[in-house]
Amino acid sequence: MKVICLTIVFLYLIGGVVSRSTRSTRRHGGGGGDTPGNCESVRPFFERKNITVDFTTTFLPSDISLTTCKGHCCSQQTEDQLRQQARADFHSLIHHHSRTLQGLLATTADALREAVTSLARQSENKTLILFEQVYRSMSLQSRPSINALYQAMVDYVSPSNTPDTLQQLLSREMLQERFIEFFTKLFPIAYHHAVNPHEQDFTEKFKKCLYEAMDEIQPFGDIPKQISQSVSKSLEAARVLVQALTLGKTVMDQTDSVLFSGTSPHQTACYEALLRMTYCPKCSGHGSSIQPCGGLCTNVMRGCLTEPASELDLAWSGYVDTVDRLVVAVDGRDESGLDAERAIRQLDTRISDAIMHAMENGPALDEKVRSVCGRSELQLGKTSGESGISFSGRSASSSSSSPSLEARLAAAAAHPGAQAHRSVPTQLHTQFGNFLASVVRSRTFYGTLADAICEEYPDRHCWNGERVGEYTKTVVDSSLTAQRYNPEFTLPSGQTGTPPYGNSNTSVLIDQLRHINQVIQSQLASTSDSGIWLADEALDGSGSGARPGRNRKPGMVENDDEDEDGRDDVEGSGSGSGPSAIDPDIDTNNVDGVAPKQASGSIPMTRMNSLLLVGLLWLVCGA
Repeated sequence: MKVICLTIVFLYLIGGVVSRSTRSTRRHGGGGGDTPGNCESVRPFFERKNITVDFTTTFLPSDISLTTCKGHCCSQQTEDQLRQQARADFHSLIHHHSRTLQGLLATTADALREAVTSLARQSENKTLILFEQVYRSMSLQSRPSINALYQAMVDYVSPSNTPDTLQQLLSREMLQERFIEFFTKLFPIAYHHAVNPHEQDFTEKFKKCLYEAMDEIQPFGDIPKQISQSVSKSLEAARVLVQALTLGKTVMDQTDSVLFSGTSPHQTACYEALLRMTYCPKCSGHGSSIQPCGGLCTNVMRGCLTEPASELDLAWSGYVDTVDRLVVAVDGRDESGLDAERAIRQLDTRISDAIMHAMENGPALDEKVRSVCGRSELQLGKTSGESGISFSGRSASSSSSSPSLEARLAAAAAHPGAQAHRSVPTQLHTQFGNFLASVVRSRTFYGTLADAICEEYPDRHCWNGERVGEYTKTVVDSSLTAQRYNPEFTLPSGQTGTPPYGNSNTSVLIDQLRHINQVIQSQLASTSDSGIWLADEALDGSGSGARPGRNRKPGMVENDDEDEDGRDDVEGSGSGSGPSAIDPDIDTNNVDGVAPKQASGSIPMTRMNSLLLVGLLWLVCGA
């Protein structure tokens, strides 16, 4: 009986060994076209990368031991080329993931600049029509001042005045001066034609007196000051927003070159880890169907990105928050009074209000002028503007033929621009809405970039850094201090604690973001901002963006259920056009379905079943 039982146990164990050997062969490509050692299978890959290899040369074990990949398809020279290729691919990958966000920032800045320019030109035309139809006697003389005023508004948001260096050629104070200059030049014209009409024009001496007495007489009341402050304030907010959006795009565009320029120990370790992750499979003869394991990718990417991007991530988060608030204000979604579109649309009506104020207060204005400048001085024989033309085309030569004050006010009130407001969503309003809905998700772009890159990599039948299998090393947390435990990075001897790698180049980007934040906050601080933000719910729901199965504290064991359940619930932050791999030859669609990942250090169920059965048979045989 014992002989029979021992025979059964022996055959069962032999069968298990053969079965596991067969499965191992399949997992490593045996029986298929992806057998390790078949260097010819990766020749097309090397040719596409313009990397020349000689597969006819047999590398000695001593030669292979000197390489990083320990693969018999690559020499040290080949690895040097692949290391440079991995570095270039890494920079391109970061740029790829920021490309969509860069485009959003650029298109929104262009849309705002174009909208302000278009609105200014439309308002200019409406103002010229207003003068031609309602204030015809002033039209010819006022046209140069009108043109100059609106040109100053267009110049204020032009590319030359909105560089990403946060310097401007035309300041807010200078823009306000343009408005004061416009109404100063309008004063003699309006006084001459609307209050004290004459056939002849005023003398230059009398006009100069009117110019100099503008502040004292205040012919238009507080309206010029109100217009100057509201429009210049709104345009300044629009200009700052254009600069902020342009600067944000520039910062993201410089990330791949600035963060990883130089040859620090950290960067050297990063490129070495990238080589092991992306190109060492090729040096072992594995084709493009073998991808890096998700855990390996996460450790490598967090090791490369966490330290240089940690401070930048904090500055970027603050930048997104303040830009979000300024967009809300400029678009008129709150009560801050920074709605540039509304301010420009109402400008022609407000100019008309100023003229009507002078008309309504004609006797009092006439008395003020006489007390300061004396009686009107006229140029003999020289008419002003369109001779004999007054309001609504009637002659000014006869006071009886002039329209009444009520008729003039009614004509001005009937002007199409008098009730200007936004009744339907404009193209700019729609663009701002799309921007706010998208940019709120990019607050943690740099902090979650590593997880966004690695979220689609497999957990089984993948390259674990040494062979095809599964990744069993601890996946460290995404925090900066946790990187000391990163198994894919080795600190130089003598270094402990948080790696003091540092990158002085990031300070330039951080300073730029902090500076524009201060400029935006100063814009918002002077308003009655109610603090209403769009997409507050999205802000409240924005976490780190990390995959639950990847965000581990040092030394923690992976949890299978959490890893599998959280894989598809996370949205990549600021990603480009979908997931991408560093190796462009990897086919992300050629991934077999895999079972949930076993926890590190646990005993597989097949082995547990075998041990239980052997134990049971041994008890029976012993009995």
